[in-house]
Amino acid sequence: MKWQSPVNAQKALSANLSIVIYPVKSLEYYAMEQPSQTDSRPSTKPTPQWIGATRVVILVAFLDLFMQFPVIAPYARTLGATGTLVGVVVAAYSGANLIGNLVAGAILDKWGRKKPLLVGLLATALALLGYALSATPQQLVVVRALHGLAAAILTPGAFAILGDSARAGQRARVMGISGAFIAAAAVIGPLIAGIVRDKQSPEAVFLLSATIMLGTFFIFWYSVRKLVRMPEEISPQDDSRPEAASRGLPRLVTSYLAALALTVGLGTLVTHLPIVLAERGESATRTGLTFTAFAVVAMIAMASPLSRVSDRFGRLVPMMAGLVSVSAGMLVLWASGGFPGAVLGMGIFGLGFGVLFPAMTALAAESVQQNQRGKAFGIFFAVFSVGVVIGAMFSGLLADRLGTATVLPYLISAIFALAIVPTIGVIWRLQKARTSGD
Repeated sequence: MKWQSPVNAQKALSANLSIVIYPVKSLEYYAMEQPSQTDSRPSTKPTPQWIGATRVVILVAFLDLFMQFPVIAPYARTLGATGTLVGVVVAAYSGANLIGNLVAGAILDKWGRKKPLLVGLLATALALLGYALSATPQQLVVVRALHGLAAAILTPGAFAILGDSARAGQRARVMGISGAFIAAAAVIGPLIAGIVRDKQSPEAVFLLSATIMLGTFFIFWYSVRKLVRMPEEISPQDDSRPEAASRGLPRLVTSYLAALALTVGLGTLVTHLPIVLAERGESATRTGLTFTAFAVVAMIAMASPLSRVSDRFGRLVPMMAGLVSVSAGMLVLWASGGFPGAVLGMGIFGLGFGVLFPAMTALAAESVQQNQRGKAFGIFFAVFSVGVVIGAMFSGLLADRLGTATVLPYLISAIFALAIVPTIGVIWRLQKARTSGD
């Protein structure tokens, strides 16, 4: 059976993504100090060109991820994989990527951002070529693991660059605009993969992704070729004193807890929502539209002035508000009995994602010194992977025990996200009391 993508519903959306994405370069150009047009010396400061290239890396990294979703399991089947082996093929990427995220952080802090990212882009392009050359499921498992390892450097490296370059009062806005690219990839990635697979072959999807990755390698290399070193802006958040690090660690932990709560919900949705909607007689197209609602609302929220709220009023309140919205979206799904409620719940969840992501990534960036930022983001995105795995496994376990139509996974995910709200509040209060005492 061919994979059915919601083409008609998403064509107009995909065609209009440029309305949101196009202004990003202009926003950054006027927000930052503009370089001299006649200065040909190597640069040590961020420029709109390589900030834009960093965002292209983010877009392509997640585009690659989302393009795999509709094709990898059917492709493994065509190579003769059993049901169990298909699961191993799918999981091989996530397991290797999780380990790679942790290793990537240390590499980024020791060797800088530029060279590891270039190596990661080239290695990922080569790994994607390996998919088309695989002849057995076992070879595909190896390729998936190599792919996960190679791609593990891309997202932590890109966000470490953004954290290094953004001014202290603009970090959430910079992270929010960059997060909008992730949401855009979630919308267009499966659509592109579905169309290419239907019109060509699964191998063509991998070759297309490899070509895009290779093109991004050259774009990024051209943009940063004159960059000697990363900018060394020292702000209060980048204080190098030991006591500053002790103040930043508790807040860094709160960003990890918020990421965990968010991604447990994501893992639950990706695994359980399609099953529940299928049980209720909904088509794959209508199920896809619920995820489109999530991605579009998240993208709009992160590209809008909402992403600047935590720059003006602090990180804590937007993080709490985002988690409450995430929980509310899950509760709507729990109480909903049909497709309209599913769309509404996913939209509310997307709003929570859009408010939460800029605040928690900005907090992760400013809670550590610059020479530890790669490690901080490596752990951050490792937590992302862990949360998705927990949500997926737990919801699957509940479905096995209670039946596929159960809505209990939504309720438990909502309670977990809501429980993190007072937890991070207590951590901030204790840290503030400790700082006042010192």
